[in-house]
Order: sequence, then C-alpha cells, then structure tokens
Amino acid sequence: MSYDFDLMALWTYRWAFLRSIWVTIEVSFFSIVFGTILGILIGLARHYGRSNWLLYPTWLLSTVWVYVFISIPALVLLLWAYYILPIFGIGLGSFWAAVLGLSINLSPFAGEVFRSGLANVPEGELSAAHAMGYTWPQVIFLFILPQFFRNSVPPLMAQYYTTVKMSSLASVIGVVEIINVSQQVIYDTYKTLEVYALVGLAYAVVVVPFAILAKRYEDRMLIKRI
Repeated sequence: MSYDFDLMALWTYRWAFLRSIWVTIEVSFFSIVFGTILGILIGLARHYGRSNWLLYPTWLLSTVWVYVFISIPALVLLLWAYYILPIFGIGLGSFWAAVLGLSINLSPFAGEVFRSGLANVPEGELSAAHAMGYTWPQVIFLFILPQFFRNSVPPLMAQYYTTVKMSSLASVIGVVEIINVSQQVIYDTYKTLEVYALVGLAYAVVVVPFAILAKRYEDRMLIKRI
C-alpha cells in the first residue's frame, strides 16, 4: 500500500501555520525572559545567602523552590496555572498561563546554572583585584560578570532549547501554537505525515538560528579565553 505524500496539500493552511509559529515564538520568548529573571534571583540567593545570616531566609526559600519545581513536570505546572489559579481569583488566560508554567519550569534549572557560574569565579582573582585597588563595581563588571556569563551561557542555552520545545505543551490548555494548529489541520486533511513533517521544520526554523547565535557566542568566549 503506497502513501501519496503531498506537502502542497497544506498550502491552504500556510497563514495558520505562520501565525502559530509566531505564537510559539512569543510563548518561548516571554517564558525564557521571566524564567531567566527568576533564575538569576535564585542563583544569587543560593550563592550568597547560605553564608550570610541576614540572607539565609532567601537561601532557604530559593533552595525549597529549586527542589520542588525541578521535580514537577512542566505540563502539571501549566495545568495548575490555567485551572487552579482561577479558583483563587487569578485568571491569566491560556497564553499567560503557559508563560507562567514554562517560566517556573525553567527557573530552577536556570538558577542552578547561575549559582554554578558564580561559584566558578576564582576567589583568588577577586582578592587580587581588591588588593590592586579595584572598587566593588569595577570588580563586578570587569571580573565577575565576564566569567559569570562565560561559565553560564553554554549550559543555559540547552535549557532555552528545551523551553522552546516544551512550548508545544501550551496546546493542552488551548494556546493556538504549532501543535494545536497541526491537530486541527490533520482533522481537516488527514495528512498526518505532511503535517508533522511541517511541524518538525517549524521548530527547526525557530531553534536553529538560536543555536547558531549561541555557538558563535561560545566561540567568541573561547577565543577570548585563549
């Protein structure tokens, strides 16, 4: 039994697919931004809070946050954000519920990346900088931040790729992104192979440019290190 693979049969749905790709980009972008901000706060609290009794409550809270949300699947977080929050009078809508769920899912992983990046900045180098007369702002911008980003960006990129791909879960709560549209098109056309081939291509279009930029950044950092 032969199958007539006809990708052009989906041409009628080209605008629906393009809109869904844009929605996927929007969900991914906001999730990465908010998840990264949360991750930075978690990383700072985890790195500096444990040895400072004034900041110890932030270390304890961030540590609980990491261990709790690193263990909960992203889909469960999305369902909580969409179905549970309205019970308490917080109705976000499907788009922002997806963003919230994915941001929370990203935050503990990003937090651990940032904590590790801070921990890998050599203390001896910072002490030497202070001994040479550098002020704290100079130490932060000239020594801590460059090494922090050099240590953190490569593993962080992997988490960003995962977040982009996890945006497909937003279809479960009604966000009209790529997977949601693809299901509708399959129901209309019965062109399952063609639709999923196009879905794979769409995710490649979103992720590959991101990966190329990240690789260029890593190469530049490697050259500077050498």
